[in-house]
Amino acid sequence: MGFAVVPLSGARRCRSMRGAVRYPLHLRVTLVAEGQDYQAITEDLSASGALLRLEKPMRLGQDVEFLVEIPSGVLELSMTAALHCSGKIVRSFWKAGHPWAAVVIDEYRFQ
Repeated sequence: MGFAVVPLSGARRCRSMRGAVRYPLHLRVTLVAEGQDYQAITEDLSASGALLRLEKPMRLGQDVEFLVEIPSGVLELSMTAALHCSGKIVRSFWKAGHPWAAVVIDEYRFQ
């Protein structure tokens, strides 16, 4: 599945060695893995993945479904939107007393 490049209002890009541009957006995320719900905030988001600060830890390798809440104005949208994604936890760690996870996005669709 391909990805579209969408200009983000007010978001600066982060350059890295990764293939996709990362945007330092702090958006609310609800994840579901193995029948459990998890809440998170994005630290950064790209077309191929996200870095998440979690409320409780997740296991490396877990398949996840997640919903990113996008407030109006963030993606030059006039209304609130949601991005439904499926992927896998590829990194899990603790930093500053919080659990974090990096997730690769295998598929997504806007709702």
